[in-house]
Amino acid sequence: MTDLKGYIALITGGSSGIGFEMAKQLLTQGATVIIAAREGRKLDRAREDLAGAGNVYAIGMDVTDEGSVARAAEWVKGKFGRLDMVVNNAGIGANAPGMEDLPSDHAFYQIPLQAVRAVIETNLTGYFTVASQFVPLMLKQGHGSLVYVSTSTRTMTGPGQIPYGPSKAGAEAMTAIIAKELEGAGIMVNVICPGGFTDTNMAPKGAKAYFLNNHLPVLPPTILNKTISFLASPEAKGITGEKLVGKEIDQWLEARGIAFDG
Repeated sequence: MTDLKGYIALITGGSSGIGFEMAKQLLTQGATVIIAAREGRKLDRAREDLAGAGNVYAIGMDVTDEGSVARAAEWVKGKFGRLDMVVNNAGIGANAPGMEDLPSDHAFYQIPLQAVRAVIETNLTGYFTVASQFVPLMLKQGHGSLVYVSTSTRTMTGPGQIPYGPSKAGAEAMTAIIAKELEGAGIMVNVICPGGFTDTNMAPKGAKAYFLNNHLPVLPPTILNKTISFLASPEAKGITGEKLVGKEIDQWLEARGIAFDG
């Protein structure tokens, strides 16, 4: 098992779903993990649930609020003085305000503008805000890993995926640009995604039942655990500008001749 003792990672949207599971994974491997999400009982409960797995901290942070993200960055700098990884996992989709009551076969023109703005503010602008506040710390220390949790191209461009798909596509384009701008700075910048429908609270209402009833695969929220462990490991040093798919991580590693067992 990968030994991440002394490694410090911050995961946005770490109070539930994929973010929570990635936090648990890194904790069990010895990393110090900061889970960041909006303040409230959900975040507190997540920290309590993770406490038995390792050295975990919880910080209230709203990725749509620049001041909130800036305060979190200052807290990390004051508490640890460094940060090895930021995982931009916070996101919303079918659970966005204004999307709850739409029929499953809704057309894009039926989506309230408030929902479009909320998704873009979280999935795209929020990613920019987090990166812009935390990357300077990595530049100062001369190393780091910036990770964006995205989705498949099929989901990005499929019917019914506005505004979620475009928000993720935009963030992936931003990741590619950031990777090029930070080339040579010692900071790895990568995209990861599950590779299929994943059992989280972001899924459209009734989607899980549809997949199960039609004997289609439903991925668990742990699907990115090995991928995030790899990106935190010494074996990933120098890998940047890539998109790693959780359900295909073994094939990806094998194709590149990388021996990594998690």
